[in-house]
Amino acid sequence: MEKIKAIVAPGPVSYPLIAAKAKDIDMIFDKKGQGDIVLDSTVSLVKRGINFNISLIRKLSVVYPDIGKKIGVWRKGSANDVLLRALLDLNKKESEIVYAEDQREIRNMLTQNKIDSAVLSSAFAKGKAFEDLFAETKLYMPGSCAAYVKPEILDYFNSVYSEGIDRFRQDPSGTAEYVASVLPIKFDTEFIHAAILKSESGPLEVKPYEEFRAIVLNHSS
Repeated sequence: MEKIKAIVAPGPVSYPLIAAKAKDIDMIFDKKGQGDIVLDSTVSLVKRGINFNISLIRKLSVVYPDIGKKIGVWRKGSANDVLLRALLDLNKKESEIVYAEDQREIRNMLTQNKIDSAVLSSAFAKGKAFEDLFAETKLYMPGSCAAYVKPEILDYFNSVYSEGIDRFRQDPSGTAEYVASVLPIKFDTEFIHAAILKSESGPLEVKPYEEFRAIVLNHSS
């Protein structure tokens, strides 16, 4: 039997699939190309022109403590930057955006009062999730991370992905260590398991998301 080809972005969306150790899925870590399965952030999938059909991780990023006047975010052009600019536009707010190279720098800017608000990972911070903030404007956001999965293997993929999440719940540290050993990019094991267990993870059918697609494309240039 020919293996299932999965093009996988090497971020949190990949962690449960790695943890599941499915021998018939050939994972290729990349943010380009097409396969039987494609995993990435919802923003990146929209920008890549991929029509995803399953939401995998929700509430992965939060705005802490709320939308402020000076907001720190990781890197210009990142998924969180696109979402933040779209959100400010929908709320007709003219907050200043301050860019940082990593989460530690953002937290330091908060501590030093250089910013009054920040976009952070829900792995390490509590705040208002992008999904909830968009919902307040009546716009549906289909999660932080999603996948295109060929319809004929969707049920199988969902069971494999759910098994990976269960492994995180049963053995957070051990599963994170295994995932870290497979990833092509070095990530802290505490972040790996917290990203899955402190967000809302699990396969969920996607509702129509044309408005989300339009606003992402509008703020991606």
